[in-house]
Amino acid sequence: MPSITAVAPPEPPQAVATVTRFVKGRKVALRSGPGKTFGILDRYDSGRELVVTETDGDWSKVRDGLTRRVGWVSTALLSDERPSTPQPDQREQRASKEADTRADADPVTPTMPQISDSTVIQRIIAESISIYPGSCACPYNTDRGGRRCGKRSAYNRGGGYAPICFAGDVSPDMIQSFRQQSSR
Repeated sequence: MPSITAVAPPEPPQAVATVTRFVKGRKVALRSGPGKTFGILDRYDSGRELVVTETDGDWSKVRDGLTRRVGWVSTALLSDERPSTPQPDQREQRASKEADTRADADPVTPTMPQISDSTVIQRIIAESISIYPGSCACPYNTDRGGRRCGKRSAYNRGGGYAPICFAGDVSPDMIQSFRQQSSR
């Protein structure tokens, strides 16, 4: 008669109070489930702000503040603090001090002009397309053979990458978030 061995059920995901975390690393995968076997929904670079809503082992369920996408990221690739920008070398520091001295002498301080919404939308689309590793991110792109991508594009396929290809895909929240990230 065969013996029956008791197997412990897997731990259920644990809901956590929503916490803002930041991506550390380049091209970090946002997955459809808690594990490397799940499909990739998007990829994020260092400093991307994500809201953690749940954890499951070594994985965190997150919501992207910019695109509102929900998925799973390895908890090891998240940080409590925004990654700092690299420190400038001494030559850059000296040049910066000299520029500050000149600016102090000049009573007029230049301000950065406001970029139009259409320019911000173009930049968001370009950034989204640049993350895609292939040549068919959007339907209007052409493949390596010069053929229009159309329905073969990542934009039209489910799962995997989901690039932003059209101005109608960009929400006012995405524009505002882009402006905030650019001003830092």
